[in-house]
Amino acid sequence: MLDVRYINASTLRREHTPRLLRYLLDHGADEFTITVMALQDTLAPFADAFEDELGAFERDMAPRRMVTASASGEVVRPVRTWELNEASLARLLTFLDDGLFHSPAGPDGWLEDLALFRAGELVLGVASHESEGVLRLTPEEHREVTALGIPSEPTAESIEY
Repeated sequence: MLDVRYINASTLRREHTPRLLRYLLDHGADEFTITVMALQDTLAPFADAFEDELGAFERDMAPRRMVTASASGEVVRPVRTWELNEASLARLLTFLDDGLFHSPAGPDGWLEDLALFRAGELVLGVASHESEGVLRLTPEEHREVTALGIPSEPTAESIEY
């Protein structure tokens, strides 16, 4: 059974990001989704670079339960997915060098709402605009993540899973 705990931008420092994502990969996370954003009718070199770097790892759209609801209120919805492995994680991390919650909108494009899955089940979901996220792990995995220095809380201010 998976327990739910929450992370937030005020306690999760940017150096925690690679440690947490690597831990999740090592413990079975096998795919991710992230929303690639760009302003309409504007060149977006950051978003384009992400698409180019991760294109080889893209999978089909798949229905996944997300932390944030769609405009129609659905939490399970089709999302773009990418394979998570050593190579894709290394490339993904180059786009997250300021941490999980850093997603400033701008003319170059940006990324929002990263989510990692293990066999289709959410293990990490970030609500970028809320600066919060959810970790769904076994009790032992939560203890191991805490031992890595990655803080989590039993509740969140803005999100619920």
